[in-house]
Amino acid sequence: MIRHLTFFSLIALLMTALTIPPAQASGWTLLGEKQVSRRSETDTIHVGAREGAFRKIQFRVRGADVNFNRVIIHYQNGQTRGISMKGLVRKNNSSRQIDLPGKARVINRVSFEYRTKGPGRAQATVLLWGNAV
Repeated sequence: MIRHLTFFSLIALLMTALTIPPAQASGWTLLGEKQVSRRSETDTIHVGAREGAFRKIQFRVRGADVNFNRVIIHYQNGQTRGISMKGLVRKNNSSRQIDLPGKARVINRVSFEYRTKGPGRAQATVLLWGNAV
């Protein structure tokens, strides 16, 4: 009986470990998400100072592929940084890590130009992650 309980406890622990997103497990914090339209457009994810200061950001895509064109990071101090990010991020995958220059920066919002791809009516969700390390 104890052997069965130990086995099931081990399985439950393994299932829990596998459900933690890799980004979260390595010091990444979810800053926000946006369900995006099925056409070329620009959308914004609002972050704010409550989330803290970050050195890197990364996008993760769910539901459908997203073809990113440009990203604009708006910092809390009023500065902006435009980043050319031409490239397709397939659903359930991540973009490259984008390093923020200087010391850790407080992000006010992140705007991104994109076009979604995929069959049928699948709608994409873009998740923005930040890392303070």
